[in-house]
Amino acid sequence: MKHATKKWEKLPPAVRTALALGGMADAALRVYALVDVARRPEAEVKGSKAVWVPALALVSSMGLLPCAYLKYGRRTR
Repeated sequence: MKHATKKWEKLPPAVRTALALGGMADAALRVYALVDVARRPEAEVKGSKAVWVPALALVSSMGLLPCAYLKYGRRTR
């Protein structure tokens, strides 16, 4: 059985650029969200910090989980 995966070198440059930029954006969002949840008091976080931190650190979500935390997981001051 032949696999349908492509080698990085065989991808068109535009696709490689889009994947690289998407990965960097995801990493930046994760870092920002993790720093925010670490610095924010427990009372200002919707849900448990003990759940948000591992979820943000481990779950691969293409930036959706950090965006969800930043939009819905924080209480406004």
